[in-house]
Amino acid sequence: MEEIGKLIGRGFGIWKKNLNLCVPFVFSGFASILILAAFFIAMFLAAMPFLGEDWTHLEDLEDAEVMEGLFAGMDGQDFLPILILFLGMIVVLSLVGSYFNAGAIGMARQALVEGKSRTSAMWSAGRKHFWNMFLLSLIMGLATMAGLIFLLPGMGQLTLAFSGNLDNLEGLGMILAGFLLFILYALILSIILALAPYALVLEGTGPLQAIRAGIDFFRYNKFDVLIMWLVVVALSLVLQMIGSFISTGNEMAYQLLSLVTSLVSLLVLAPLANLWWTRLYMVRKGMLKEEEVKDPW
Repeated sequence: MEEIGKLIGRGFGIWKKNLNLCVPFVFSGFASILILAAFFIAMFLAAMPFLGEDWTHLEDLEDAEVMEGLFAGMDGQDFLPILILFLGMIVVLSLVGSYFNAGAIGMARQALVEGKSRTSAMWSAGRKHFWNMFLLSLIMGLATMAGLIFLLPGMGQLTLAFSGNLDNLEGLGMILAGFLLFILYALILSIILALAPYALVLEGTGPLQAIRAGIDFFRYNKFDVLIMWLVVVALSLVLQMIGSFISTGNEMAYQLLSLVTSLVSLLVLAPLANLWWTRLYMVRKGMLKEEEVKDPW
């Protein structure tokens, strides 16, 4: 069986010969920007009739009194179209992200099996799996949000504190403990379900079957999944820290390096991590023949 270190090295070699693996992430980024711009314009236009003449003072939006004046003429029903547009934006962004996420996995699979990836694999996998990928992301998001239950005891204690029946510090301590438990829960869940999207595309399963497959894969490959997760997270953190340390005290340098690190993450780290995860799943599930698991140098 291919060791995790060799898997990472061979995955890097395949990525160097298939730099177009970044295409789904680039398309997803541009599409998300266009969608955000379109929906924000639509929300602004929907709010204009209720804002009165104060909407022209956009340069003062940081002033709390100006903001209060802008929305003073709006009631709950007036906010409904904006809320609907906002929810629609979230859904459309999720659908687009699901499409290109499935497409990226499809391209990675083609690169691993055939040695060369083409954008046709992205369109094909995206069309075939985007809806199930969207449902999977919805289920995983709801599962993550379920962890907010850890905050409820602290919120209850804080309510008692505000009413004078309890010390404020005790309520804040409970909130902090609940928040830390929620972060820990979300991290554990992200590790356990890390391979669920790959199971969905690579095996053509539905969202619930993909979750079960992801859990089963983690159960039998805990060490490999944890190491891969740590490698990807460590690379992301190192990338961010490099930009922060170099640009300390220089606002222009910070903005420039933020752009550079974002591009490196989009063009290099995201497709490379996607290829590593895809290779890990395919190798451990026997979807790559032994003769295909070789050095690509």
